[in-house]
Amino acid sequence: NAVVHMAHQVVVKNVAKAEFIFGIAASIADKIGIDGFQHVQEKLAELIMNLEMMRAFLRAAEADAAIDKWGVMTPAWAPLNAARNLFPRLYPRMIEIIQQLGASGLMALPTEADIHSPIGPLVDRYLQGRNVDAYNRVKLFRLAWDASLSAFGARQVLYERFFFGDPVRMAGALYTSYPKEPYKERIQAFLDRVEQEEAATSPAADGE
Repeated sequence: NAVVHMAHQVVVKNVAKAEFIFGIAASIADKIGIDGFQHVQEKLAELIMNLEMMRAFLRAAEADAAIDKWGVMTPAWAPLNAARNLFPRLYPRMIEIIQQLGASGLMALPTEADIHSPIGPLVDRYLQGRNVDAYNRVKLFRLAWDASLSAFGARQVLYERFFFGDPVRMAGALYTSYPKEPYKERIQAFLDRVEQEEAATSPAADGE
C-alpha cells in the first residue's frame, strides 16, 4: 500500500498548490480592481472549484480509510486515484488563469533597485493598483511571475503533467482497475425492469 500513502501525500500537495494559486489569482484581481468583472469571477470560480475538488478527494480518502491486512490505517484508494489523474489536467489551466489575469502586468516588472533608483517616483505613479502602492503591487506580480512564467514556474507545470507518468496510461490504469460491474448491473437491471413492466401491461399479458 505504499503507493496509496504516497498518493495521499500528493493530494495534500495538490490542495496546498490549489490554495496557493487561488490566493495569487484572487490577490491580483483585488489589487488591480478587476474582481467585479464576470469573466474574471468565472476564472476565479474555476480555481475555487479545483481547490474544493482536491479537498473533497482528500476528505473522502480519509473518511473512508480502513485497516489493511498489515494492520495499517490506509486511505481509500479510489478518491486518491481520481485526484492524481485529474490534477495534471487542471494545473496547466490554473497557471494559464494567472497569466490571463496578470496580463501585461507580468511583463518587464521593475526590480527593487528600480524602485529605489531615480525612476522610483515613476514606478510609484504608474504601477500602483486600486488599493495597493507600487512597491507591494510589484511584489505580488513578481510572485505571480515566479509561479507562472519563470523557469521555475514552467518546470512546475511540466512536473505536474508527468509526475505520476504518462497521463494516458494512468487514465487507462484507472479505467481497467475501477470496479465497473456494479454500475453496469444497475443499468441492466433498470432495462430488464422496463421490459418486464411493458410485458406486464401489454394486451398479450391480459389474454387479449
